[in-house]
Amino acid sequence: MILLLLPVALAFESEPQPIVLEDAAELWNNSEYSTGWLPPDSPLQVSFAIESSGGAMVGMEGTGFLSWPDPLVLDLSPDPETGWIIVDAALEAVTAIRFDVTGFSWEQEIDRRGLQVEGEGLFDPFLLQGAEPDIVQVDYTGSETELVNFDVSVFTGVSVNFTTNIGPQASTTFQGLNWWTEDGALAQSGATAQIEPSGDAWQSVETSFVGRWTSALDLVLTPVFTVETPLGDWELVRIDIPIPLGSDNFEQEFPATVLEFPLPLIAPPTTTYDFGEIEIGSLVNWQMEIGNDGAMDLEGNIGMTGSPYYSSFPSSFLAGPGVGDGVVVTFAPEAEGEFSATLILESNDPMEPIVEILVTGTAIDSNAQGGDNGDGDGKRAQEQVIETEVGCGCGTTGAPAWPGLMGLLAGGLVFIRRRREDQE
Repeated sequence: MILLLLPVALAFESEPQPIVLEDAAELWNNSEYSTGWLPPDSPLQVSFAIESSGGAMVGMEGTGFLSWPDPLVLDLSPDPETGWIIVDAALEAVTAIRFDVTGFSWEQEIDRRGLQVEGEGLFDPFLLQGAEPDIVQVDYTGSETELVNFDVSVFTGVSVNFTTNIGPQASTTFQGLNWWTEDGALAQSGATAQIEPSGDAWQSVETSFVGRWTSALDLVLTPVFTVETPLGDWELVRIDIPIPLGSDNFEQEFPATVLEFPLPLIAPPTTTYDFGEIEIGSLVNWQMEIGNDGAMDLEGNIGMTGSPYYSSFPSSFLAGPGVGDGVVVTFAPEAEGEFSATLILESNDPMEPIVEILVTGTAIDSNAQGGDNGDGDGKRAQEQVIETEVGCGCGTTGAPAWPGLMGLLAGGLVFIRRRREDQE
């Protein structure tokens, strides 16, 4: 029989598994800044105390692929346009003023308020080296807005007006560093990892993603002092105060992602089979079930090597999870002696892609020496009938009653019909 095996280049793939990554990072937390009293040695001074707290969230989606043959190869592919990043910071600004004019001194907190710094962006995951893009940046440039507008009467006819504008600027970047797998780090876009087969119906693969955050939050305050008197108004002080409020640069590992891939798992009933003794010119069939203990379809081809007196039918098999398929092996010897062959099952089972089953049998010739038939007349023995495992009675009168191929087809058709009835 011609051996028909699966093409060497043929690759198999498990059912793709979705990947959803989400993580949050703390940015600028507990950042404090105090300007002190400004300007120094001035009769009119202001101080600002700024506190910030904030964070960012990032999300990405992709698909995990597991393919083989040997070895199992894991591919973590991004889904385009599924990346998003949101940056949100809260600021609290406290403003105080004091002055000392002609012996009159006064100091007071005049304003306390909160401000929001927000930004967002979309991108293609996973931002690894070699990807386009390989980094995402969210910028926030707040327009200069009035933070404080305060008037205070120093004495009769004289007052001080104080105004302050604030212009926040924030920049946050996020970049993917690598995927951690059991094969090590995957830092390049498109890189794959080798996975050791577990031999189970489900292949569990744990991965984790690592990214880098960098951020900076800066403020620019512009306080202006104006004195109002009966003789006119004068702008006494106008200064720009840059405040580097907070910065971050750190790596962060996302929560672990566990992917469960279904695999086929072949379950042959035996590794050897002996047909025993059979007369020359007769045939016997062996019905063998090929089980699938896996979680995805088991498929493959069937072939034989060895003695030409053995044959099998059909040439391929397909078994769903928990379901069996089968093959009929026929032994139809045409000469006396011991004969053997190897039944080869080549399948998409990544753990055991090739299964070999040794089949043996002995052909005998009961008429080789002539002899007495029991009546003492020296005549040849009467016709014998051998019952096969599929219920086929095959007779011989010294020459083969059925060619091996016809017996194989008959046994195979009966077996296939029974299998289909069982599945229905």
